[in-house]
Amino acid sequence: MASKERIGTADAIVIGAGIMGASIAFQLARAGKRKIILIDERAPIGGMSGRTFGQVRQHYSNEILIKLAIRGFEVLANWQREVGCGDSGYQRLGYLLLVVKAQLEACKRNVALGQSLGVDTRFVGPDEIKQIEPMLVTDDLAGGAYEPNGGYIDVTRMILSWLSAAQGMGLSFMSGVTVKAIETRSGRVTGVDTSLGRIDAPIVIAATNAWARDLLSPIGVDVPIKRMRLDMAILRQGLGKRQVRTCITDGNSNVVLRPDLGPYAWVVAYPPAMPEVVDPLGEAPADEIAQHRLRMDKAFAARLPDYVGAEIVRSVSGVYDVTPDYHPILGWAGGIEGLCLAIGFSGHGLKLAPAIGEVIAATVLDQEPAFDISPLRFSRFAEGKLMFLAYGPSARA
Repeated sequence: MASKERIGTADAIVIGAGIMGASIAFQLARAGKRKIILIDERAPIGGMSGRTFGQVRQHYSNEILIKLAIRGFEVLANWQREVGCGDSGYQRLGYLLLVVKAQLEACKRNVALGQSLGVDTRFVGPDEIKQIEPMLVTDDLAGGAYEPNGGYIDVTRMILSWLSAAQGMGLSFMSGVTVKAIETRSGRVTGVDTSLGRIDAPIVIAATNAWARDLLSPIGVDVPIKRMRLDMAILRQGLGKRQVRTCITDGNSNVVLRPDLGPYAWVVAYPPAMPEVVDPLGEAPADEIAQHRLRMDKAFAARLPDYVGAEIVRSVSGVYDVTPDYHPILGWAGGIEGLCLAIGFSGHGLKLAPAIGEVIAATVLDQEPAFDISPLRFSRFAEGKLMFLAYGPSARA
């Protein structure tokens, strides 16, 4: 039951103005002839999208994510043609996934799958890895996957570009407005109840990621998402120190590093188990930040000795909204007509966002999506049809 008077109506409401919600809202506005409202209780980039790692790649274990990533890269590299406003900040640096013997077959499998779908990727041995990134210690490596088109993006630029373009096409963006509840009646969506009042709409798209359970559980949609904190560090190399110029994932130590401008680099050293959190925007305790430092230096000593003791300029705590198979939930929720989901990205949303905006918009507009996203349907968990993970349960997916 709605708790406030009606303040407006829409053909569709998108909740969440992060990278996913902004992409979806842009595509819906682009379709024209419909009133679209985008709502977020924070200013743009105020949630998890403002705390993301920024690295982009196309190395995945399943065909659907690879196809979404391929389309995402097309948009990133041709932003003016695809969006027409701003830019993506895409920096092409190359991406290396390093593996030891136990991960060798999984790596070769994923490389072959990517190649079959058109990804510019190849398996590289230790000697070639050393040629690509001379700073790496490769003695214990069995090889790796290399994508010359990997790199990083500027999430802030992407979101603001999408929002600017979409508002120019008629999108109504309500920033600083809290969605208190998704309203339903007789098994279908009727709109949302906000801090300003009720907005009626036959379609609501939840793109809230870390906050998805808070909105969906009260209406009986129990999504299997855990909010896991992930600590990131921005490092600065000292004078005279060499600097990495390739994005690197070490599959052995679970450390991920991507270069930034000048002497800076972003680093994540995954703990054996990420802690589950209540407040997605909460910062990590000091002792856990210290543990992150120890994990980084231990991994650097074995793989990138030049980075041992590099200055931590800033630590950032983000949240992985992790599903049981580390893959997103996309499409109609089922059970509640008019409720569409774009959640649970487990850290993979950045490169997928352009394509997901397109497929969710097509789904909502009752058009044929460019990709079959049914493998990522919400019901797969109840059906026991989880997505395959070549490396086992992990963020590498």
